[in-house]
Amino acid sequence: MGNVAIAFINSIVTLSDYIRTKRQIRSEKLRLQSLIPRYLSRLHEHDATVTSIHLNGMGVDCKILRLLSNPLIYGDARVEDLYLENNWIGSEGATCIARILSQDKYLKNVSLAHNQIGSVGAMAIASALESNEHLERLNLSHCNIDDKGIEKLAASLKKNSTLHYLNLEGNPISSSGVYSLLNCVYDVSNGLKSIWESNHSLRAFYGQRLIYSPSFPETWANRKLVGHLGEILATCNRRYSGNDAVDSPNSKTSKKVAASCKILRYYLNENSLEYLSYMQSTETKMVPHVLGWLGKYGDVDVIYRVVKDLPWLLERIREEEDDPGVAIAEGCAALNASITFGCAPIAVA
Repeated sequence: MGNVAIAFINSIVTLSDYIRTKRQIRSEKLRLQSLIPRYLSRLHEHDATVTSIHLNGMGVDCKILRLLSNPLIYGDARVEDLYLENNWIGSEGATCIARILSQDKYLKNVSLAHNQIGSVGAMAIASALESNEHLERLNLSHCNIDDKGIEKLAASLKKNSTLHYLNLEGNPISSSGVYSLLNCVYDVSNGLKSIWESNHSLRAFYGQRLIYSPSFPETWANRKLVGHLGEILATCNRRYSGNDAVDSPNSKTSKKVAASCKILRYYLNENSLEYLSYMQSTETKMVPHVLGWLGKYGDVDVIYRVVKDLPWLLERIREEEDDPGVAIAEGCAALNASITFGCAPIAVA
């Protein structure tokens, strides 16, 4: 008691203010704790008006997640947003989230920021993403996920075509993990086949802040790696599968176009500085092969949307603006010719 009295004497806080503050904290804690039973009650009552659950910083643990999972999976809930930031969710809790993601059909936005789920929890969530067809945003920032967890996420996302934003800020990721993210959207390990099987719907791996950290310092090599990743996302995924895509962002055609652009990029050996001269100098050799690839993996609409942007066809298309179908017809004719003469894709050195 004497120590407490001395503390108040040496500070500007009076005893009455201290007691008042403690009561406010206690009442706020009780109020927050009462929100969880309210959400559970409304979910169990099949309240379809509950579309967003906000439980940030409310001490949510694995036990509470189990109570939430049943009505989300088996009930009539239509919850689209689930915020669980700054809670007590570890790897075991992440498996509960994975179970929800693997079976729920309505969640579009899930935030687990500042929860220590670790790489084990990230792997569980990654496995769930392979079958999930509805989630669009996932926030895993500051979740203590290392390169092993990132590698699993990157591999699983190749099988996912609906997730658009994955926030990985504040995790101990090294250059190896960032390479995994690059291979997720632009895998050239097995040529055209691996490029086609990459992810073409992700638009960003991090939010407004950069991904640099003590484990991934801002060196020249790392800036180049991040720049390469950002360029692929901007010029291919966001351009043809983003909000400004000509087709619906989730359409198969837009993803085919994004994949076809990556194939063209691979063929050009990543040489953007000499893009125009290289393309024009190889016009007669390259056109049949490009059309052959797109014809094999895409359709007529895909061929037109990609080939119409090639440098040597721009003037021709401008001359035929009154009848744009001519460009498609010429593309089909060239495609038929390439098939007739048995043109195969040119091997890249």
